[in-house]
Amino acid sequence: MAKTFNVTVRDQQFTVNAGGRLLDAALQGGVDLPYDCRAGQCGACTIELTRGITLGGEVGCGNILACQARVFSNLVLEPPDAPEIVQRKAVVEEVRTLARDVVELTMRPNHPIDWHPGQYMKLEFRGFPARSFSPSAGLADGKFDDRLVFHIKQVKGGLVTPLLGAEIDVGSKLKIEGPFGHAFLRDDHTGRIVLLGSGTGFAPIWAIASAAQRRAPDREIALICGSKDASSFYMETALRRASEHAGTTIKVAIETRNPKYPQIPFGTPADHMPPLSANDIVFAAGGPRMVNKARAHAEEAGARFYADPFAPASRSGTATATGFRRFAQMFGGARARA
Repeated sequence: MAKTFNVTVRDQQFTVNAGGRLLDAALQGGVDLPYDCRAGQCGACTIELTRGITLGGEVGCGNILACQARVFSNLVLEPPDAPEIVQRKAVVEEVRTLARDVVELTMRPNHPIDWHPGQYMKLEFRGFPARSFSPSAGLADGKFDDRLVFHIKQVKGGLVTPLLGAEIDVGSKLKIEGPFGHAFLRDDHTGRIVLLGSGTGFAPIWAIASAAQRRAPDREIALICGSKDASSFYMETALRRASEHAGTTIKVAIETRNPKYPQIPFGTPADHMPPLSANDIVFAAGGPRMVNKARAHAEEAGARFYADPFAPASRSGTATATGFRRFAQMFGGARARA
């Protein structure tokens, strides 16, 4: 007879066979753990392991992915204090070009959705497959309201994103499901926040930065962002606003060397992280390579680390090299190299 173990999630319990997958056993046992992709990619099923032994799915800071973790002892788990996952109908109110291949999509759900800055949602337009994106704050004012704002990379050859502003435009209807993800702003941490966002991974990072600044205007925040090249850089307005807070430092980087901007460092945000300590909390959003490098830096320093992997996606729009040039003059000097 197979050995079984007991798993406790707050006031709920279920059993699992030795070596069984944690998420499968929870769902079979009637315990509704959050999940999405079930492939270890989205981070929606991240949960804190406070006692016991599992193998696989480790994501640092004592957290594991329930869909990947296999159980080898009795466990005690602590789920994140995240809002309930809901489904809402919505309508697109605005589609705006931010940079080459990047659009801002604003929509209004028929009922408000409770979400934490840093989480993501699944959008399903009528007649198209669902895609996941992170809502953000207003670029100019850092505000949140009942509308949802997304920064979306238009993927060349994609089934959905190249159609934004064309077949999918103002008035288009869709279904929203969420929020998902564990890489959201926590209220139990008062130390420095280190935020890294590459490409449209800046969307959840800007949401976290805006919320943190509103809660504590002088809080120490290191905000590091980047883009593939100058023409896809769209963060200028947001970073100008963030720089108004005394506790916030800003760095920018581009991944493609450009002699026009010698003052801007080359590389990804993870290549330009400040020295970390165990009192820091690090959030990263962008390509897997950048996120994994940031994770390694955080783990080496003993800092808490959160990330929901982000897959960027392309189509032509209006380039913003002029805006980038102005921003490079402001933030590309000694401060950007700090």
